Amino acid sequence: MQIQYVGFQSNARSKDYRYLVTDRKAEPREFVFSISLRALAEGRISYQDVARMCYEKLQESLSQETVERPLPLDASVSDQDLDDYRERHSPPTRRQSIYRPSRRRNKRSGSNRNR
Repeated sequence: MQIQYVGFQSNARSKDYRYLVTDRKAEPREFVFSISLRALAEGRISYQDVARMCYEKLQESLSQETVERPLPLDASVSDQDLDDYRERHSPPTRRQSIYRPSRRRNKRSGSNRNR
């Protein structure tokens, strides 16, 4: 199975990201993921990350697809999808160190140096 990003199209309320899925066992299918412009404007996800997030969502959904339950060709990106993506791809939070080295003055600093 191969997933190919085809591109996106903007409309009044969303951006639609298109993916072509080809498989030797079935006819090619085109999937469309719609993300609201509101989510993009609010910075819930960057424009650069949307295509990757939709790809990962499609890849995961295809792995769970069955003959009895085929995937719909059109899907919307939910707020939960955005939260899950951000959680998976955010760098781990760093704990602040309690170690604080003392700052000593350098005896040699200053303009009057003895040589």
